Amino acid sequence: MEMKRVNQPAVPFQLQDAAGQLHRLSDYTGFWLLMVFHRHLG
Repeated sequence: MEMKRVNQPAVPFQLQDAAGQLHRLSDYTGFWLLMVFHRHLG
């Protein structure tokens, strides 16, 4: 069963960029943030 998180804060997470730098969601508090996720087919 899928749970929808509408109008809820995002869960804290961190992702590594292509250069190896770690980015946390909390690093962008107070800023607009656009995240684009795509599936790598390779």
